[in-house]
Amino acid sequence: MSSPSKSHNLLNRQESVAVTNTESPVTAFGNDKDDDMYSVSEITSVDEKQNSKHKDKKSQPTNFKNATFSKAPPELKRKSFALSTGESNENGKGGDGDDISNGTESTISEISAVNDDIPSSFAVYAKTLFHCKTTHVYSCAALPQPLLEKTDKADFLASLAAWVTILRIMGDLPERLSESDITIQGEEPSVVSKVKGSYKIRYTKKEVDDAQKKYSELFRDPMGTGLSDIPFLYDGKETMLEKVQFICALGIYRTDLRDELYCQLCKQLSNNPSKNSTIRGWVLMQLLAGSFMPTEKFAACLRGFLREGPRELAHKVDRVLRRTCCVGTRGFPPSWLEFQAAKNGKPILLPVTYMNGHRSLVEVDAASTTKEVCHQLGHVHNIQDDDGFSVYISLYNKISCLGNGHIRIMDAISECEQHTRGIGMRESNSGWRLFYRKEVFSPWHDSKNDSEETNLIYEQIMRGITLGEYQCEKENVLVLLAAQKYYLEYSVEIDDHKLEMMLRNWMPQDKKNEMSMDLWKEKVKASIKNNFEDKKVECDSLKVDIVTFAMDKWFLLYSRYYDASKFVDGGTTLTDTVVAVNSKGVHVLDTTETIRTHISYIEITSLSKWRHAVTISTVKGDSYVMTSMHADDMFSLLSEFVDGLRDRSTYALVLLDTAQYGSLDMSLLKGDLVVLDKPNKEYEGSDVFNVHCPRTGKTGTLPRDILYILPTTEEPKSNTLAMLTTQLKKDVNQFVTTEDSKQHTLALFARYHFRQGTESTVSKLLSKASFKKDKNGAIWAYSREPIRKPLLKKSTDRDDIRISSIRSFLALQQFMGDSVIPDNRTTVEVANEYIMEQVARNRYLREEIFCQIMKQLTNNPNKISCEKGWQLFYFVCGSTLPSYEMQQECIKFLRTSKHYMAKHCLHRLRMAKRKGCRLFPPHPIEYEALSKSQFSTAVDIFMPDGSKQTIAVSADTKIIDIKKHIGVKLKLKSVDEFALFVTASHGIYSLSSRDYYYDCVSHYETFIVKPRPDKPISKNGLCIVMLRKLWIHSDAGVDKNADVHFHYPQEIQNYLQGFQKCTDAVAIELSALAYRAKYGDDATGFNKFGHLAGSILPRPLLSSSGADHWSQHVLSEYRKSNGISADDAKIKFLKIVQKWPTYGSVFFEVKQRSSKTLPKEMLFAVNGKGVHLINKNSRELIVTHDFAKVPNWAYDDKSFTLILLDGTDTKHILLETRNGHNIDDLVMTYISFIMNIQMKKKSGFIASSGESLC
Repeated sequence: MSSPSKSHNLLNRQESVAVTNTESPVTAFGNDKDDDMYSVSEITSVDEKQNSKHKDKKSQPTNFKNATFSKAPPELKRKSFALSTGESNENGKGGDGDDISNGTESTISEISAVNDDIPSSFAVYAKTLFHCKTTHVYSCAALPQPLLEKTDKADFLASLAAWVTILRIMGDLPERLSESDITIQGEEPSVVSKVKGSYKIRYTKKEVDDAQKKYSELFRDPMGTGLSDIPFLYDGKETMLEKVQFICALGIYRTDLRDELYCQLCKQLSNNPSKNSTIRGWVLMQLLAGSFMPTEKFAACLRGFLREGPRELAHKVDRVLRRTCCVGTRGFPPSWLEFQAAKNGKPILLPVTYMNGHRSLVEVDAASTTKEVCHQLGHVHNIQDDDGFSVYISLYNKISCLGNGHIRIMDAISECEQHTRGIGMRESNSGWRLFYRKEVFSPWHDSKNDSEETNLIYEQIMRGITLGEYQCEKENVLVLLAAQKYYLEYSVEIDDHKLEMMLRNWMPQDKKNEMSMDLWKEKVKASIKNNFEDKKVECDSLKVDIVTFAMDKWFLLYSRYYDASKFVDGGTTLTDTVVAVNSKGVHVLDTTETIRTHISYIEITSLSKWRHAVTISTVKGDSYVMTSMHADDMFSLLSEFVDGLRDRSTYALVLLDTAQYGSLDMSLLKGDLVVLDKPNKEYEGSDVFNVHCPRTGKTGTLPRDILYILPTTEEPKSNTLAMLTTQLKKDVNQFVTTEDSKQHTLALFARYHFRQGTESTVSKLLSKASFKKDKNGAIWAYSREPIRKPLLKKSTDRDDIRISSIRSFLALQQFMGDSVIPDNRTTVEVANEYIMEQVARNRYLREEIFCQIMKQLTNNPNKISCEKGWQLFYFVCGSTLPSYEMQQECIKFLRTSKHYMAKHCLHRLRMAKRKGCRLFPPHPIEYEALSKSQFSTAVDIFMPDGSKQTIAVSADTKIIDIKKHIGVKLKLKSVDEFALFVTASHGIYSLSSRDYYYDCVSHYETFIVKPRPDKPISKNGLCIVMLRKLWIHSDAGVDKNADVHFHYPQEIQNYLQGFQKCTDAVAIELSALAYRAKYGDDATGFNKFGHLAGSILPRPLLSSSGADHWSQHVLSEYRKSNGISADDAKIKFLKIVQKWPTYGSVFFEVKQRSSKTLPKEMLFAVNGKGVHLINKNSRELIVTHDFAKVPNWAYDDKSFTLILLDGTDTKHILLETRNGHNIDDLVMTYISFIMNIQMKKKSGFIASSGESLC
């Protein structure tokens, strides 16, 4: 990322600042005893350290086939825990129904007034809602009672304990002296167990009063040991990590404590006089934000608090909070790894092993799901479609499948750490491992489509055979697989030594015991000769055959397993079963692993889910009911498979005799099989299909209504077809579907999920609104009247959800033009604040708002209102994903709609599912573009050579998409080491490749420039530059286009600034090349050399002598290069400067006062070789530190502290600079990239074959 000309000054604007230390999370916590020398840049990654600790343990085989969804998800655990401890939610009682009001205007004013009562300022919030007599600012005094009102005695005491713990974490209250320093690891229960145990106690009023007195006494003598048995406060031996986990666990398991915890922390961060305490508080805030969200009562206030907080700390909290809102509350408190990363201000890098032995680092955060991790890992291996791949985690000899869904990866790691703690070891020594492997094949999987995916699966199969996971009962099959493996590795030439070594390493142990190795060798030799000697077989084709064989042979092992507590098949009921979903269908296994039932996909007509039960209906009229704690995931996977098969199917059954359709002349009978000329999905929106009937040989068209699309990609077998025909003739209703026949509505969904109106007949008659009602005034259809209760039953259970639901409906009406909007607000502000923000941060409101929009689009007579509603629906569909059940309703609604926006909304819904949800509400630019029916806007991306690329950016465009697009247009070989930057008057900021473009713009405006409401940043006000950020694979001449457009323009700036020291002769040669690169063969510029000398000669050369002195020298050298083009001159320039140790560096002007051996003013340079310290005056390179010698660093808005390894010790170099955030970003990016390269070089499994620790 060498600075371009337009951004160079931003990086090097230096002010004199007197600093004595860097105020950052790295230094705020001091030396924590459980830190374990956490190192960011240690190339020997954590998995190798852990492996060495357990290298003496006996190797055990990895038993992947037992991985299953075998435990209740954390969400259900939390729910059951909350119910068992008597957590109460306020139900909305009384009130009128939707259409009962005393007039629209009064209703709107009432709704607006209720919402306006929620303060957006923390100071006002505290003054209005704090229950005890305290202010909103920092205090070290005891709280007489919780800040917010508590009705539960345990919550009351937990709040007081949280206050004490927060103060101790922030260093505002001394630690209590422990009576005993001896702690036996593994003897103490986990933090979660302690919290749950404390909540199981039923506290009396006397116990609460006594506890309050003890809390007060604790503040008078915080270090005293006389106080004991204080509820929720334990023995005082807790580590800092355990204190943090205690606070997070309270919020995770108790909804009523979440606002309390956030308020306590916000209070301590308001006007806090201690820098150290403030930084600790923001680290804790980041960990809280990654664990749970505040309720709707405090959500807006917290967002406002973050906007006013310190930029470098608050923006991290805001990001992780938005991420948590997308994925929901986590299941376990933060892990040691998360705490260290937050404490050090660094990202979390997790090593993951592929089944081919390669390893990779993935960057995650507290909210990262297994789906996101799978997507990253698939991208690393260039896998086109990562469906069916899953993440597995192992802990010693146990392994569990985490799937490819919404499970948080850090929850699994936290659980492993807690288990490690429970057996007497420290969390940092937890020996977990992560794997990426194929879990389940889709029914339409074709191994020929993706060679990279096939290679990975092939390696998994071969390793699985070795470990006994995949067993070959027949000897000839194993011999053939061995022959194929040898051919793929060594070709057809047989080498006895290589063959024997391969067989010894690959053959399963039980097979090696059955027969001597010599006999196996002879059999494999014969197989190689028979199959490969006379014919050349393509390696890719052979791997396809092996994967296809495994998919058919071991289909049951390639399944997603679900524990089902009950399975009902007609009159038969089974308990404690396992449901296996795979490419062949659904298999139900009993406790002896015997298949009791098999349901093929072609038999399935419909799927439904109710609470924890999934029902499968078949063409035979049978219904299979499976009760599982993972019903949501099961229903989602089954629906995906059945719907996917129908979309790809080209086979259908005729439901009626076509004699009545005389014009068709097809002579088809009920039950005839017809073949579509293209997949069913391509007929989306069409009412007529082109078909061919194999029985009659005739081709023609048939209406959609008389066809039943079979969920299959293969032609049905004769016996299957006979069964389907027989069932069709018995009962055609089993095959009839109403999908696509008419506009789908929420009528059926409302019957089960919407609340019922409670108004009386008298109130109906007296209501003015009742006379205005449409005669079909269904609750699921358009209404001009505001609602007084939410639509969904579950939205009425909590008061904050109920109020927000009512306000969001009013905002929807205001946006659609069905209600008057206040004069001081715009439609965009109202939509973003009350709809887009709420739909993103709360899963209950998410479902409610989706229902509200579909309701208002159903039977809407107002064309303008309908158009505005569709625009909002477009944004909502891309901002978040509702539950799978609601997704299905939404998809049906969109598929059956005739409005032109429906297909765009459906596309956005699919993109959100594939690429992830947006973090910020839509930008005003997006609203403006969509109002003109434009789905993209033109954005200028500037190149360092002065050119620009205009890119069409849509709502679902990510930064990586822009980079790839520019890479294609400029014909770059790779864009992996490039990045986009946004420039501001006070700095330059890198944009994350994984983020959406408009999310980056919103984040930039919120935390970097903070525009005024009356003066927002225009789309032309953002200057976005694409630069080469990493210079690892940047040798000149390898990628000519990159040299011309990026490398040369970036390096010429460093040269002109004189950052690198070189001789006069080299400088003259480079200047001559720079002239030719700029002016080509036109030498007339030398006549006015003084005017252009600044763009040709380095600054030190000009300062030593005038431009006239150097003119003739440069001209003479210029004439020597006659005959080369401008582009060749650039490449020749680069080939010279790439020999310098600082090639590709970003230079920062810094000052230092901490070391007497270093000059006060220096240049700090960063490139692929490490960090360089350079004498600013002499340009002499003082020292280069390899990244492996940089275990950590810290920065704030005034300084950057470099922590270096010095033998067994570390030393700190304090540098004064305003560009700490740039140095931090650049160093971290280099280190993570280099660590990934190192991981890839260490290919193979560390342990012997068969060990579970890969």
